[in-house]
Amino acid sequence: MRTWIIIDGEKSGPFDIAQIARRLESGDLNPETFGWIEGMKEWQPLSTIPQFSESCVQAESPTPPPLPAVVIDSTAPPSTAHWQIPATTMQEKTALLIRRFFARWFDMLLWSSCYMCAFQLSGSDLKSLMMSFWFNYTMMIVWLLIEAAMIHAWGTTPGKAMLGLRVLRADASALPVGLSLLRSIRVYLMGMGMSHPLLLPLCHGFSWWFVRKHGAALWDGAVGIRVMMLSISAWRWVVYAMVTFTILNVSGLVLEPVSRALFREMFPEQAQWLETAVPQSKQSP
Repeated sequence: MRTWIIIDGEKSGPFDIAQIARRLESGDLNPETFGWIEGMKEWQPLSTIPQFSESCVQAESPTPPPLPAVVIDSTAPPSTAHWQIPATTMQEKTALLIRRFFARWFDMLLWSSCYMCAFQLSGSDLKSLMMSFWFNYTMMIVWLLIEAAMIHAWGTTPGKAMLGLRVLRADASALPVGLSLLRSIRVYLMGMGMSHPLLLPLCHGFSWWFVRKHGAALWDGAVGIRVMMLSISAWRWVVYAMVTFTILNVSGLVLEPVSRALFREMFPEQAQWLETAVPQSKQSP
């Protein structure tokens, strides 16, 4: 019978039962590794699957001696061992950080462009709306709900899908609705600094340092969430750049009247530049 296992948060297989048994006996696999055999209803630790019970007993290591008499601080923050984070190299951590950064900002660019262009095309006074706290606050609240729904349903977002990222639980199952929404809120507060111009770079810097040190962000590892990085080709980055360029240009054309009006208000001394920048073909003869 064919067997699959989960290694570093990714499905691997199929294997023969004998192959898995040999790897358990040699210590190459942990008895707590999740596995699935054709016919089973759900993933289970290999130690609980009857076909591997004997191999798991042989794989058990001797009982270690008692711990030294030291005081253990129960209030200490959870370590990466408690988070069950797969071991990764510094290069892999850096690659994951880069992908997560660009995926996050692609999603924000896509959503904010769609949000503001919709108001502009509906005939609303977008310039006045953009000066309102509630307009921007509502934009972020709606995005948190949309992102949480996509992570729950598909385990990814447009930016993450383009760069080969998936957000799943440690056993490779989908996030429940509540956990997905909680994660989105934590990202907005701790990773994005609520988009505040001063908090944003500080939160980005702290998150970069924390992931490089611990292998997971504050809003992932502590609650058993893993951001899985799939292998992608260089063409994915080319497509990413092309789609980003298209979004910027389309939204720039739609929002050009608002951009010009805001520029005149913010820089009245340079307002004459806008007139001289008009193409010659649009000027009166």
